[in-house]
Amino acid sequence: MDFLSPFLETLHISFFVMVVLMLMEYWELFRMRVRTLKGKGAAKAGEASSGKQRAVFGQLLFAAALGLVPGCVGGFMVVSLYAHKVLGFGAVVAASFTALGDDAFRMFSSEPGFTLALEAALFVLAVPVGWLSGRMFRNAAWAEGMACKVEWHGDAAACPSPEKAAVSGKRGGRLFPAGFFRRRLQEWSLSKVLLSALIALYGFSLLGGLHFHEHGPGVQAVHWDFEHALFFFLSLSALVLVVFSDEHFLQEHLWRHLLRKHFPSIFLWTLGTLYVIGALEATIDLQAWISADSGRLVLLFVLAVIVGWIPQSGPHFLFAQLYFSGSLPLGVFLANAVVQDGHTSLMLVAQSRKAYVALKACKSLLVLAVGAAAYLFL
Repeated sequence: MDFLSPFLETLHISFFVMVVLMLMEYWELFRMRVRTLKGKGAAKAGEASSGKQRAVFGQLLFAAALGLVPGCVGGFMVVSLYAHKVLGFGAVVAASFTALGDDAFRMFSSEPGFTLALEAALFVLAVPVGWLSGRMFRNAAWAEGMACKVEWHGDAAACPSPEKAAVSGKRGGRLFPAGFFRRRLQEWSLSKVLLSALIALYGFSLLGGLHFHEHGPGVQAVHWDFEHALFFFLSLSALVLVVFSDEHFLQEHLWRHLLRKHFPSIFLWTLGTLYVIGALEATIDLQAWISADSGRLVLLFVLAVIVGWIPQSGPHFLFAQLYFSGSLPLGVFLANAVVQDGHTSLMLVAQSRKAYVALKACKSLLVLAVGAAAYLFL
C-alpha cells in the first residue's frame, strides 16, 4: 500500500477547500462593509446566505452544472459553498448526481457520445432529486451547511481601513481610503508571512500540472489542465487577499476560525478516509468479485450501489470499462453511476458525516426502488 500518495492528496484537497472558504469568508465581510457604507448597517450573519437559500431552483441548476465539470473541482466547490452556508443540502445532492469525478475524463475518451448523453440525463434528473432531498431534510440542523457564522466587528474586517469614522455605519466613506494598499504592503506580521508562504507553496506545487510536448522540431508547447489552472487562480486570489488584509482578519477569521477550527477536521477525516480506501483496494479484488457474480443480476446491482458509497473515483471506472466491453448490463452501470460522485462526497465526509450518509442514502434508495420496479414489472 502506498502511504505517501494519500497524504499528498489530502494536503492538496485540504488546501483547496481552505482557499475557497477563505475567499468566501472575505466576500461575506466585504459585502457587510459595503452595506455599512451605504447606510444600511452591517448585514446580519448569514443574511446573504438565507437570501440565496430562497433561490432554490437557481441553486440546484448552478450546483448540477458544477457537478458536470469533469474531475473533482466542481464537486469540491459545491461542498465548500455548502460548508459556508451558501448552498443547501439539495444543491449538494444535485451536484453529486451529475458528478462522475475523474472517471469522466476516461469515459469521454472511450465513449464521448454515450458519456454526453449520460451527463444530460443525469442533469435533467438532478434538479428534481435535489429539490426533493432538500425538502426531506429541510428541518435538519446540518442541511443548510456546517460553517460557523461570519462575525462583523464593525471597525475591523478584511477590507476596511482602520479609520473608525469610515465604518460608523453612516452613509459615505470610502471602501479603500487613500494609502490603503500602501499601508497593507508595509504591514508584515508573522501570521501574514506564514500564511503568504503557505499559499505561495501551494501555488508553486500546482505547477506540477504543467505538461510540455513537442509541436515540431525545437518547438515546445506548454499545456495546463483545467483543474490545475483553476486551483492556481484561486490560490493566487487568496494570496492577494492575505497580503492586503489587516491583522484582525488574519488572526480572527483565518488563524482562529478556518485554520484552527476547520482545517484539522477536514485534513484528518480526508486522510483517514483515503487510507481506509487504499487498504480496502489492496486487500479486495473488486474485478474478481464482479466477474464471479456476472450471472447474478441482483447481486451485481446491489454491489454497484455499495461500491457507489466509496468516496473515490477509481473503483467506479471498472463498471464503465465492463459496460463498454459488453460484460455488464446497462442497469448495473447506471446504478453505480448515480450513487457514486467521485471525490465530491470525500469532502462531505470531512464536513458532516450525517450529510454524507443522507446523500448516499437518498441516491441509493432511489436506485434500488427503480431497479426493484424494473426487475418486477419489466
